[in-house]
Amino acid sequence: MDWLNCKLADKILLDTNAHIDYFSHTFRVNNDKFIRVLVGADDEIFYPREKSKDNKKFLIHFHGKFIPLQGIEYIIKAAYLLQDGSIRFQVIGTGQEYDKIRKTAAELSLKNVSFVDKVDYGTLAEYMAKADVCLGIFGNTDKAQRVIPNKVYEAIAMAKPVITGDTPAIRELFADRENILLCQTADPNDLAEKILELKGNRGLYNEISKSGYKLFLENATPKIIAGKLIKDMKQSNGYSQIL
Repeated sequence: MDWLNCKLADKILLDTNAHIDYFSHTFRVNNDKFIRVLVGADDEIFYPREKSKDNKKFLIHFHGKFIPLQGIEYIIKAAYLLQDGSIRFQVIGTGQEYDKIRKTAAELSLKNVSFVDKVDYGTLAEYMAKADVCLGIFGNTDKAQRVIPNKVYEAIAMAKPVITGDTPAIRELFADRENILLCQTADPNDLAEKILELKGNRGLYNEISKSGYKLFLENATPKIIAGKLIKDMKQSNGYSQIL
């Protein structure tokens, strides 16, 4: 069905060049048929907010469906390595691996992780506002290599520093240690080390926060994304008169 849809479509919109390369190779579609459209985030919901002060706790935030792509098991194992009392994790969401993840957390007797069921976007932004660091994805699946997840855009829209897995897709838009902090996928030890680094290096923390937000304003607001899509469509053969 995907093959037929690709053949019938005049233009195909995908979120990353990595996804475009995958579709082009898998379904034998010319690259000229594709337009990259970043996912972005709703800047009326996700925007910088003043963080409630709790200097005794360093809060790490994650939200998303409990599926292999996310690599939540590695977040849980990183939390196990960081049980010093000052670092806490909030994990929001549900999904196919929920019971497995909760079982792992129980077996590790984790006291520094709180689980929250799925919430609406407005409430989600309130949870994120309390966080010191937001997490992306860490799974080692093929799809994880091809996406820039919504949660990364949502976090930088709120000027939160982000740690996520190092993938070809994420490097299309981000630069390690400039506007994001990258770690090895499927590696709880490296994730734990990166969390400690951000906690202990205020200069790096502030730079990633500031530069990530700047990247969002310049590339990933709804207005910017829509404007670029219109421009790209106008430059495509046969579309200049439609738009």
